Amino acid sequence: MPIFRLEEDTLIIAQETNVGLEQHLETWLENSPWAIIQDELVLWIDRQPSAQDEEGTIFPDLLGVDSEGNLVIVEFKRGRTPRDVVAQLLEYASWASELSEEQIHEIADAYFEKRDAFRGKTFFEAFREVLDVPETEGLPSLKRKLRLFVIAEEIHPRVARVCRFLRISYKMDVSCIAVSRFQTEFGDEIVNTETKVGDEEIVTRTSQWSGDKGVRAVVQEAAQEFTRGDVNIEFTQKNIATLILEKYPDFNKNTIGAQIIAGCPNHGSYRYHAGNYKYYWKIGTGKYRLYDPERDEIQNDDE
Repeated sequence: MPIFRLEEDTLIIAQETNVGLEQHLETWLENSPWAIIQDELVLWIDRQPSAQDEEGTIFPDLLGVDSEGNLVIVEFKRGRTPRDVVAQLLEYASWASELSEEQIHEIADAYFEKRDAFRGKTFFEAFREVLDVPETEGLPSLKRKLRLFVIAEEIHPRVARVCRFLRISYKMDVSCIAVSRFQTEFGDEIVNTETKVGDEEIVTRTSQWSGDKGVRAVVQEAAQEFTRGDVNIEFTQKNIATLILEKYPDFNKNTIGAQIIAGCPNHGSYRYHAGNYKYYWKIGTGKYRLYDPERDEIQNDDE
């Protein structure tokens, strides 16, 4: 699908280029986890960890944890995905399924020492910071389930078909994402991600919101209900999730944190999320209140 740049009421096509070395793609997405799992938060805990199995050493490209404690495994491929990438991904999943919480913490601690932003921090400190969990709330147990991702410039149809089969028939949370890189005539680079497999339902839903409201609206309404519209009442992601899940038990609560950040202009990750609307204000780690334009616009101008 072509990407266009708008110039004086005319759409100018951006030329597609090769994504480049697999390592480049890996680095870009290591620094931009929101580009892999949109509307969710992920904490990376290692890049190409050395994993041993009966036949030697295997190297998953990225290993992370989401807000529910699920392990996220990402495999990158340059160009078109080879057909054996599914077997490779399942090898990584088998290895990760046997990790203990202690081993996960050890992996994360070693990785954090190589990342300036997390050097010297424990797993728990990094989890609270990135996934925005206040000190007053406990952390989820790890490895509740595995989330598997294949990312490449082109997803082979057979790979997509097998992954879709695993997702629908065996309830495996596996996704395939195609990445394209474009360059405008002025040299600006644009990277586009397209989910080829991953939007299919993987559970039997007995109750869910009607779809008449978007996810953003559901979160906003819950925040309004909890605070009764009072901009001085604070809340956490957990407070909002509790209200939403009472109405919509199958709502994906992993998206709630990202939706709050996307509407919180004083959050450090605000600019990375689509929307740029103003609805919340961060007052501490994992703590928010409703946005007050009279009070908060002044603070914004000072930043």
